Amino acid sequence: MDLIQQLRQRDTYLSTVEVMGILHMTRNTLCAWVRAGRMSAVRSGNAYLFDPQRLADWLTERTTKGGRGRV
Repeated sequence: MDLIQQLRQRDTYLSTVEVMGILHMTRNTLCAWVRAGRMSAVRSGNAYLFDPQRLADWLTERTTKGGRGRV
């Protein structure tokens, strides 16, 4: 099962740390993308939570036919 399928089956939000690992980026970059509107997230206290369905959609939009994506 690929990552996008796994995300679509998940029924709980992803933490910032989990998304950092998936996208291989730093917390500062991820938070900057959320603040700039490049990614969707829900603010919970001092943290962002990410809807796995929306993240799967976001990744799908950035994936080319050849299977290699651009984030």
